[in-house]
Amino acid sequence: MEKELSYLNAEGFTVFTSHYLKNRGTCCKTTCLHCPFGFTLKKLGMKFKEAEEADFDFIDSLVKSSKTPDLSWRDFDPSNIQIILVKDVVCGVALKTKIQIKHVFLTEHFQNQGLSLELIESYYFI
Repeated sequence: MEKELSYLNAEGFTVFTSHYLKNRGTCCKTTCLHCPFGFTLKKLGMKFKEAEEADFDFIDSLVKSSKTPDLSWRDFDPSNIQIILVKDVVCGVALKTKIQIKHVFLTEHFQNQGLSLELIESYYFI
């Protein structure tokens, strides 16, 4: 199966995937959304917002499409469900306690750019 090199976002712009950017071999340092070299995160960081009821269908579909679809994310206190954003684009969901992130679910286009639970946790708890 061939990996996707780009896609159209909701505004109709072409966005290069981490696979395309990785194949290019070097970082262009222009804060690409799917930068696999870590430059965008180092430069702009990551944002988090508390999930709202309007986000629940999105969270449901993300968890169901993951490797842990039986996880009962609704058992988490709503204040412990965080929407993860990179460049103000939703890239996933984090389920946390007061001291650690327990689970991370990333959208399809953010899964191959090194956004590990530990990395996300380091941005959340700084």
